[in-house]
Amino acid sequence: MNKVLCIAWREFTSTVFTKGFLLGVVMTPLMILVVAGAIAWMKKFEGPRIRGTVAVIDLSGLVADGLAVKFGPEAEAREAEDRGREAAEGLKQSDLGKAASTMAEASGQDVSKQASAAAANMVRQGPQLTLEVLPRDADADAEKESVKHATVRTHAETPSQGTGDRLALVVIPAGAVQRSGEAFVPYLAFYAQRLDGEVQSRIQRRVADAIIDARLRADERLGSAGLTPSDVRSLVERPRAEARTLTPEGEKNSLGELMMLVPMGFMLLLMISVMTSGSNLLTTTVEEKSNRVMEVLLSAVSPVQLMSGKIIGQMGVGLLILIAYSGLGIGSVAFLLKRLDLITWSSLVYLGVFFIIAYFLIASMMAAIGSAVNDMREAQALMTPVMVIVMIPWLIWFVIQRAPNSPLAVALSFVPGTNPFVMVIRLSGSEPVPAWQIPVSILVGVLSVVGAAWGAAKIFRVGVLMYGKPPDFRTLMRWIRMA
Repeated sequence: MNKVLCIAWREFTSTVFTKGFLLGVVMTPLMILVVAGAIAWMKKFEGPRIRGTVAVIDLSGLVADGLAVKFGPEAEAREAEDRGREAAEGLKQSDLGKAASTMAEASGQDVSKQASAAAANMVRQGPQLTLEVLPRDADADAEKESVKHATVRTHAETPSQGTGDRLALVVIPAGAVQRSGEAFVPYLAFYAQRLDGEVQSRIQRRVADAIIDARLRADERLGSAGLTPSDVRSLVERPRAEARTLTPEGEKNSLGELMMLVPMGFMLLLMISVMTSGSNLLTTTVEEKSNRVMEVLLSAVSPVQLMSGKIIGQMGVGLLILIAYSGLGIGSVAFLLKRLDLITWSSLVYLGVFFIIAYFLIASMMAAIGSAVNDMREAQALMTPVMVIVMIPWLIWFVIQRAPNSPLAVALSFVPGTNPFVMVIRLSGSEPVPAWQIPVSILVGVLSVVGAAWGAAKIFRVGVLMYGKPPDFRTLMRWIRMA
């Protein structure tokens, strides 16, 4: 036992006390902070303000007046104010916005002032679009030529006088306002060259709003009732739901879609810690075998002791990563979201249990592969089973967290290899898992670990001193039978 512990300590220290490992562990959260800060910093830069003319051919003759209002400076300012107001309401009421609002308040920021500043920034940076109403009998094909040869300019490139080039041409059919039969024409023609998607959608939205207003003004039923287009729009406006979560500590903001990040976070913690330590185990085993250090070690210990020590040592590396990143995650949830109720002690305990199961299973496979090959290039061919085990839960985690008790999720909870990753997702989800499934899944995991360790020990005993042609899966099975 002392020999196994000595090998484990050597494996742990040779991995942890290196500049590469320390930088790798520290750089990951640091890079996340740098990227988040860079995004916030780049938002302060003002992009080029597009400037040009939007030509409209109104075949109905009823939309032009409304378009003049939609493209006026007052409408531009009002549109920006509405967007700022929607942003403020989103920070207070929407699912993702509540989390952003909580984080902003925790850092001492005024959400209302930020929304007002955003609205003012929209007015300052938004495109300067000038409306040009063409005659109803204008030739659309001829008018397209000016759009085709237009140059999209910004304020920095053009003088303040003039209206700029023609950015787009909109043709409004008469049936878009006046019914053709029982229904309106559901489209309008929009022609542009290479125009920013946001600018294009803004033009189309303004034209569509002007068409709807023209329909409402032309409807005799609304006129007889004394209703204006703004009255109708306010009547059909959808109210927002102010969702609250009931917890033992009282009512708290509902995080909505952010709840799905909790299962994903637990799965990422398990995957990062297991795969990092497992990859280190594979690398050190291959290096020691290729450098013939393995022969020296086997002169003092048995192959089983050597494999056990290396697995235990790298398990310490995985636990260190798991504890460090879990602490960062819990601290972020406590400080930024102030929602420690999202993480229970039982979920942390199960995370540790299934980490041990997942690690020993992956590490046994890595040790067997590392002992059977001569270099890392040969190891890639035998890594398929390991990658399948890891990638299946990763590819369908969203489906599992949406329906933790679905037949697919339950079935994968009892499949050797995938069950620790799937159970971590299910246990950290919003829907409780039947109590009997947890010990059964743990039992399946333990049995799969015993089987994998037994097979890995036999492969390690034979392959650790084998050189030459790398084995295939059939050869590995023969080693298990003969060892």
